[in-house]
Amino acid sequence: YGMMISFIQLVGQIQGPFRDITRFIPILVGTLTASERLMELEDDPLEDDSAPITFDRGAGVRFSDVSFRYKKSGRHVLSHFSYDFPKGSTTAILGETGAGKTTLIRLILALLKPEEGNVEMYDETRAVVVSPQTRNNLVYVPQGNTLFSGTIRDNLLLGNPDASEHEMKGALETACADFVLEHPDGLDAVCGEHGAGLSEGQAQRIAIARALLRPGSILLLDEFSSALDAETETSLMERLTSSLPDHTMIFITHREKIIDYCDSVLRLG
Repeated sequence: YGMMISFIQLVGQIQGPFRDITRFIPILVGTLTASERLMELEDDPLEDDSAPITFDRGAGVRFSDVSFRYKKSGRHVLSHFSYDFPKGSTTAILGETGAGKTTLIRLILALLKPEEGNVEMYDETRAVVVSPQTRNNLVYVPQGNTLFSGTIRDNLLLGNPDASEHEMKGALETACADFVLEHPDGLDAVCGEHGAGLSEGQAQRIAIARALLRPGSILLLDEFSSALDAETETSLMERLTSSLPDHTMIFITHREKIIDYCDSVLRLG
């Protein structure tokens, strides 16, 4: 970084026709930042790539006396936390920023490990600690717009490369994204990076449809309706809960309306 600062200072003194070189400074900074991140990723330990553990008839998720903090000297985001998300249940998680909502999701995804306690996936016959091998049971819809440049079909097939046209149309209907089927090009309609050409709400619903094509029976939806109006959000919740009655659904949300469609509410903070 010292070399970068010296370079920027030098460029700042350049006058005349070479002055335009300053427009490359943001590119240089971005390149150095990306390089540093890649080196950090290279240092991360490889995950166990053993065979996946599948719960064919669905599963619940159970936190048992879980404590977690991001730094050993920092505060606990979760402290001796216990909670059960039974198989087939629908739960809304509410709380202020920093209360631990996203941490819960990362623990379920096995992207983080508890400092104490266990996070388990279970059914009527067995319980296993969550790990990379249990992720195939999960359907995760993150915050924001996660579409890629290409056709709607291309984006949906990222959720399941083997999905049939019938399955894709069904997922679009469940996600209240059936407006795609009214487009002249249908599934072959083109969108730009991050859903360019679509409204944020439309892109969000297509991203949900893509996630629904995955085979997992536990849905993790993180602020999934943030760009939707109240009427569309209501229709989406009605379709999700009626179309997927055997799925375990966990909604992270700030929308109190979601509570009306949930069996239980977990408030963090």
